Amino acid sequence: MRVIPLGVGGWVSNPLLGNVSLIVEVGNSRILIDAGEGTYRALRGGCSFDVNDLDLILITHRHGDHVMGLPTLALFARSRGITLKVYGPRDVDLEKLFDALGIPQYLPAIDFHPIDPSPEPLTVLISHDYRVTAILADHTVQTLAYRIDGSDGSCITYSSDTRPTRNIVNLAKGCTLLIHEASGNPGTEEVSHLHGHSTTSEAVQIAKEAGVKYLVPIHYYVESPILSNVGNEVSIVIPLPCTPIDTQRLK
Repeated sequence: MRVIPLGVGGWVSNPLLGNVSLIVEVGNSRILIDAGEGTYRALRGGCSFDVNDLDLILITHRHGDHVMGLPTLALFARSRGITLKVYGPRDVDLEKLFDALGIPQYLPAIDFHPIDPSPEPLTVLISHDYRVTAILADHTVQTLAYRIDGSDGSCITYSSDTRPTRNIVNLAKGCTLLIHEASGNPGTEEVSHLHGHSTTSEAVQIAKEAGVKYLVPIHYYVESPILSNVGNEVSIVIPLPCTPIDTQRLK
């Protein structure tokens, strides 16, 4: 299994970071997790993918930096005569989004499967290459964290935007790699939690409690992330756009 970041920033990050969006390659399948503004440019540009390379799209929540790129993906999918299979929380109202943008005719390019967020792990989809499990994160709107288990035994978990929560710990247990948002630095816990986010030190703690070997901090805001008191229990992998993280090599 390989994780290929398309963007690593949040909504108010340096624009060069891009909005958080990830491709997960597992078996012969490619899964796109989140589609913020500029996702298609990142997909087609430096990372050399296109909409026809995507087997599945997982949306974590309805904030713009996670969903605003979906209409552009639909435009290009429609031009190629394909339909994009998309899963996300039930309150992701794509009909309103496409109508507000003036392109309701392109909504049929999206095959949307709503998920009712649950505090218990919920199996979303099983294919010959992978199994997708979701759980409720702790953000300001309905938000899902996702776990992807490959048929080869590999596993990654993506927290999405969230305050520290045991739900992520439970979801990530047994995985090699946890991708956890780290919007604030140590000492900014109060303001980070107010906006439904975690700090870098809290992401490290969640990784330790889950027992994962590797942590990928993501969703950086304006300040560069400071990672302290990591210790020997977990290793940090810094995500770079279009640079694969191979879970097999991490073992």
